[in-house]
Amino acid sequence: MADWQGTFGDQYTMRNAELADRTKFFQRFLKYEIVDAFEIGCNIGTNMKVLERLGIETIGCDVNATAVNIATLNNLKAYVATGTDVDVYNTFDLVFTVGVLIHQQTAELIKMMKEMVRLSAKYVMFAEYVGDDEEVPYRGERHALFKREFGRIFESLFPQAELLDTGTAGKEMGFDNVTYWMYDISNCSSEDGFTQVARESSDEGEREEFIGSPVGAFGKVGVS
Repeated sequence: MADWQGTFGDQYTMRNAELADRTKFFQRFLKYEIVDAFEIGCNIGTNMKVLERLGIETIGCDVNATAVNIATLNNLKAYVATGTDVDVYNTFDLVFTVGVLIHQQTAELIKMMKEMVRLSAKYVMFAEYVGDDEEVPYRGERHALFKREFGRIFESLFPQAELLDTGTAGKEMGFDNVTYWMYDISNCSSEDGFTQVARESSDEGEREEFIGSPVGAFGKVGVS
């Protein structure tokens, strides 16, 4: 399993130190009159810096201390924390993540989506690679990258969420062909959709019980 807190995460940080400007992408969300935002998996603060320039007060967390240190040296508000257990109890107009859900195994993915809803007073946005519930080899590591239909999963967990905008963002917006979803979650409970269900094991075809997964939301991606 990839060590995002250690050397593997440090190497990721260095590879992503020079990302293209994403101002054009985030400008599309200004119409929602967002005052403050929280980013899960902020890395060195590339997205936070854009939002600050656009007048949105932004705080972020990341599991990698090297990345957080770089962000804070650039006068951004960031601290070390996992995206599944954020030690913050106030809420923000927007909670978002970019390229982080793809690195979560099923149980962690559910926890992270739940945490995003808990932290948000109005909106949740995520931008990720999509695919048909498949694990993708990632720099020699297993269980490190999963392509999924993240919007479908989120809507299964939170059926009261209202989809406001979705689309793709490419190199002209500073991304490598990701799909984004923007939701109004003001009518959601953080417990929506969390029930005990039976589903098929992807590896051996055995039925197993998994607390917190809606029926059919995860296709053939197994829990490990």
